[in-house]
Amino acid sequence: MDFTEHDVDELLRENEWELRRLAEASANLRHVSGKGESRSGLTSAVVDADGRLRSVTFSPRVLRLDTAALAEEVVQAVRQAQDDQDRQARELLAVPDAHTLGPAEIARQFEEFHEAFRTESADRNERLRRMAATDPRDA
Repeated sequence: MDFTEHDVDELLRENEWELRRLAEASANLRHVSGKGESRSGLTSAVVDADGRLRSVTFSPRVLRLDTAALAEEVVQAVRQAQDDQDRQARELLAVPDAHTLGPAEIARQFEEFHEAFRTESADRNERLRRMAATDPRDA
């Protein structure tokens, strides 16, 4: 396959753009936290970027609940917070909504993509070196 100077410039621009986007998304993932609330609104929760619980807040009316109902309130709020954190992470990485990925899976896929990108970039660089070595204008 023959490449023109325009093709090479376009490839370089695309590579630079994708690297910037991934670096920014990766940095932003560390700061994503999720917020959630139970269906009744009596309990709210916040989770960190790893989906771990940071805080739980109760309405004073929660004192009227028995322990089983209180436990359910907390579970609902935490799940909502984790779903919120997951949604934000997927948006940052432009993962389609059909996929439900946790932070570990996102990190694994990012590493997989990064390795594929590194390999592809090395292949492109090698093709560019070969093109430069055989460029008739250099003679």
